[in-house]
Amino acid sequence: MSNEKDNHSHHHHHHNDHNSGSKNGNNDPMYNKYVSKDIYLDIAKLETNFYRADIEIHNVDHSGPSYEGRLFLNNADATPLTELNIENGYVGSYHIFGHGGCFGSEGHCEIPTQRRRLHDYRPSHHLRPQYKRVIITESLRKLGRSTNKFNITIIAVSFGTGNNQQSEIQNLIKFDKIGIILYS
Repeated sequence: MSNEKDNHSHHHHHHNDHNSGSKNGNNDPMYNKYVSKDIYLDIAKLETNFYRADIEIHNVDHSGPSYEGRLFLNNADATPLTELNIENGYVGSYHIFGHGGCFGSEGHCEIPTQRRRLHDYRPSHHLRPQYKRVIITESLRKLGRSTNKFNITIIAVSFGTGNNQQSEIQNLIKFDKIGIILYS
């Protein structure tokens, strides 16, 4: 699925580069939050020009606990209790089925560094970062009627890992960059 080729004539990328991954402003051990910088998109002007909009998240780390990443637009105050509806800016979720740390045999969790040969059809290493995309076309059109400034909030809700130490959950949300992509 991550290899699908988008053969659109062009599409606009609005990306926030992002490295630290866990700007955690709260002490609630059950979830993490990430809020992007502002992204400016004049949806009203673009309305007729795009047929699809996605949130793309690149190189998502899934070596830790499993979690649901709930995506909100323009709701930096969202929490796990926020109702999942468009009024609250909720536009969809992605799921990380984490590896919860590594319990494999020696070397099991080291990601191979040498580049794969062209015709190597073995499945890629299971800890390679994942690419996540959530289609938000209708939500973005709706929200874009009243604003041209967006930020993306991710609420990472972990699935009862039992002994939920703060340290264990501190870094749930780790990725390289996030953005809104319009296809026209």
